[in-house]
Amino acid sequence: MVKWMPDWLKKNYNNLWKKYGKEVFTTENVVDSLNISNNMATKTLWQLENNGFVYKTRSELDYRNKIFRLISPEDVSYVIGLYSLMDKEEYRRMTLEDKLIFLNEKIPYALTGSKAAYWYHRYVNPPNVYEIKIRSEDEGKWIAFLTDGHTRVYLNEILETKSTIYYIKLIHSTKEFDDIIQKSDSGYYIEKIEFLLIELLMRETQTSIIEVVAMIIQNSKDINWFGEKGVIKLAVESSFIRELGFILDAINYESDSPIIKEEIISTIESKVKGKSNILFPKDAVLLNRYTELKNKITHQSLITEREMINCKKIQIRFEGYSELSDKWGLQSVLPREVIRKILTDLGVS
Repeated sequence: MVKWMPDWLKKNYNNLWKKYGKEVFTTENVVDSLNISNNMATKTLWQLENNGFVYKTRSELDYRNKIFRLISPEDVSYVIGLYSLMDKEEYRRMTLEDKLIFLNEKIPYALTGSKAAYWYHRYVNPPNVYEIKIRSEDEGKWIAFLTDGHTRVYLNEILETKSTIYYIKLIHSTKEFDDIIQKSDSGYYIEKIEFLLIELLMRETQTSIIEVVAMIIQNSKDINWFGEKGVIKLAVESSFIRELGFILDAINYESDSPIIKEEIISTIESKVKGKSNILFPKDAVLLNRYTELKNKITHQSLITEREMINCKKIQIRFEGYSELSDKWGLQSVLPREVIRKILTDLGVS
């Protein structure tokens, strides 16, 4: 067995569960509730956290303050049972991917985000963050199962600076897993490309747009565009049909020969109604640069003639898709060189 609690830790865990259940508490609460020293309270929480039997987060009011929430006894027992099926030496050699393969269908999940996107496009290397979609009722099981000395699990943004091998962000899925998962060649489950495309498109960061474009270029003939589980229907349901049409049109606009069939683009265009004043993508860096640029151009008297000429050149970069922006009824701030570079790097012209 590779996950367990010594008697002293089990006693402290049980007493804390009786007191707090699924409610949050602090180190000071542990000292008072268990009538132990601060050092012993810290040791108790450290042992529980390293085994994944308590989830630690930070106070929204004061980031320095740590807040804890116990994983339920049922979830702890379930995970200890899973680990009892593993050989201790085998466990020590396991990577995160090995753990996911070991789970198979015991707890439904889908690897999503940049790690899943890389499996489809093999273009830009993903960051060292594994995003995993789970059922909300399985949250405690996942925290207990994945957390160890090399792995930290988060439910919100990853803000910790403690060095570790694996950073994992758990995301509650709003869709049925039978609809969104497929098994990768390696044996773990990833999100289907149709659902992942919309997931990343909706994030509207420059990185996510790059991943979306690369995935489409590499898989355009294999993607299910139509039907109930097709990309177009998912984009309509997510209110991102306008943005999807723009991206597909931009890919064709930059390539020598169409990558996306006209039937797909015309179908999307038929579902877009009216105009919109939205900026796309809402990447913080791009928007800040664009806003700063517009302010300089608006207040011409505050800058030199040479600075104005330079601003006009940069404006052309940001507004290079003016025709497509008008067609799709949005304001694009995506520089044309972003998609051009992806096409060049992937050997597509």
